[in-house]
Amino acid sequence: MKIGRKQYVSGAALLLTSTLFVPQGVSEFATSAATGEPVAPTAGLNLAVGMAMVLAAAALLAWGYWLTHRRGAPPRGPVEDPDEPLFRPGYGSRPETPDWREHPLRPRDGDGGAGPTGR
Repeated sequence: MKIGRKQYVSGAALLLTSTLFVPQGVSEFATSAATGEPVAPTAGLNLAVGMAMVLAAAALLAWGYWLTHRRGAPPRGPVEDPDEPLFRPGYGSRPETPDWREHPLRPRDGDGGAGPTGR
């Protein structure tokens, strides 16, 4: 795997798993406040476990970001970025020959042929 991908995947998995604990803990606290009953003993545990998972996920995502960007953004080559301006016609440097836009199968005037206008 590329550098930092494991951290991104682990952080995303922890963040998704934390959704099993945080809403349950918040729901138990809200239910006890609305009904006037005492708080369930698992409410604090669910909320603490969920928040610990959220903090661990944030740390893993930050670690993955740091690993992938510690030397600046990775350079993109022409294989990864086909829209690189130097590879598009008209944006790169012109070739030395002035007739670089002519059709390659059409004979040119300097080749001894009739050329496009000398038919």
